[in-house]
Amino acid sequence: MTLLKILTEPAILIITAVFLFFIMTVLKNYAKVEKNLKSVYAFLSSLNKKELSYRFQELDKYMSSNNFTATAWEDFKKALIFPEKLYVASQNAKTAGEFNADIYLTIDASYFFNEETLVYSKINHKFIQTMPTLLTGLGPFFTFLKMAIAFTEVNFSMEENVGSSLNGLIANIQIAALCSVFAVGFSLLFMFIEKIMYNQMCKKYYLAIQKELIRLFDVVTSEKFLIDLVKESKIQNTTNEKLLKALPEDFAKAIAKSLNETTIPYLENILYSLNKLNESASNSNGGDIVDKLF
Repeated sequence: MTLLKILTEPAILIITAVFLFFIMTVLKNYAKVEKNLKSVYAFLSSLNKKELSYRFQELDKYMSSNNFTATAWEDFKKALIFPEKLYVASQNAKTAGEFNADIYLTIDASYFFNEETLVYSKINHKFIQTMPTLLTGLGPFFTFLKMAIAFTEVNFSMEENVGSSLNGLIANIQIAALCSVFAVGFSLLFMFIEKIMYNQMCKKYYLAIQKELIRLFDVVTSEKFLIDLVKESKIQNTTNEKLLKALPEDFAKAIAKSLNETTIPYLENILYSLNKLNESASNSNGGDIVDKLF
């Protein structure tokens, strides 16, 4: 049996066609992932940690608009701690150098940006994982199918047909066995090729994105964050206590100043005017000024 005849067998052609279809499907999916993750990595690598304070809005807009990172980015932002001075830095880019990139991350970036969120959820990963099993399953299927067809072609009714029938049966059994060999071989070859493509086109870039996010955001543990929060709370309490103690004294000074500068001069002017009016009335007609008014 020649190699050409083996390769042109319908069952083996079908197995080969399925293998090529699976390879092209995986290549198409991984190429789409590579294109998007590569662009995300290029953007993140262009950012400087010192510039992050006033370029965060640009980063937020890009990550939210990218379909591959939008969902993970929304969860990622919830784990960030933004300082109050970030707003000042974002409003004045000229003085941003005076500020540190004090945007802290409370959870490691790999929790949000990993192969599940960046790769598996963007492709039909479960179907890709079943492809080797499907290829392997085609082997026994076509093997038993070919053997069943071969036994139906055996004719022992006439003695002169026995030899040719046995030769045909043996040839068909060989083809049936080769169906399983090709199916298992293509399945192993598929797993090998798929793993290489995944490492080169997907894994390399999602790991690079994780490294870039770790470079841009300092990770602060929950314990450290709580300690800093307690320290800040104590400082605020001390400041508030001083303000409350000084408040009565400042209030009394403000009242005294208001009386001395506004109320007392105003009353003095009223009394002076009344006296002048009383003197004028007394000189002209006599009597009390109050009686004159009524």
